[in-house]
Amino acid sequence: MTKVMIVDDQAMVREGFRLILSMHEEIDIVGEAENGEELLKLLENMLPDVILMDIRMPVMNGIDTLKIVKETYPAVKVIILTTFNEDEYIFNGLKYGADGYILKDSNSKEIIKAIRAACEGNMLLHSQVSSKISKVLHSMELASVDENRLQEQLGNPLTPREIEVVELLMEGKSNKQIGSVLFLTEGTVKNYISRILDKLELNNRTELVLYLQKKH
Repeated sequence: MTKVMIVDDQAMVREGFRLILSMHEEIDIVGEAENGEELLKLLENMLPDVILMDIRMPVMNGIDTLKIVKETYPAVKVIILTTFNEDEYIFNGLKYGADGYILKDSNSKEIIKAIRAACEGNMLLHSQVSSKISKVLHSMELASVDENRLQEQLGNPLTPREIEVVELLMEGKSNKQIGSVLFLTEGTVKNYISRILDKLELNNRTELVLYLQKKH
């Protein structure tokens, strides 16, 4: 059973997600909040496995809340609820360790896939969200860095195959998508990413993005 909390200042949005999730026996909705402050109070008494949280909220927005949650309860997964026109918030969410992004109008299948991916340590990005992140990275000239240049930036610790994995990861691709491009199993991709993070002494994908940004 996966314990989920829903955080959104609009009651209709919370009700919609509650109705969708209640149709799945493996999901247990353990709390709801209208803003970040309410969520932090809830977390003092109960920790969910996953938090579905809006970005734009009064009192305390989703990005500020995300930062606190990740610092205080690092094991809790946070999936950001977003819309099409929130590029800056999306990237800041990535910066502070968001475990996934789903559009508010996502269907039941997409929501459940995002929750399962987060619980498994993967990040599932809606194609449009992934595209936005890739464009931001491209504007920073990270997504288009060639292999030799990236090797030079990283101090040459990675194998050519690991570099390929890094480049696809930086484009916002999930483990499954990376595996599809490189003809690897999802488990093998996970192992590659673990080795990459170990070599660079980093903890997660977010830190890898920031690391490369600083190296650039």
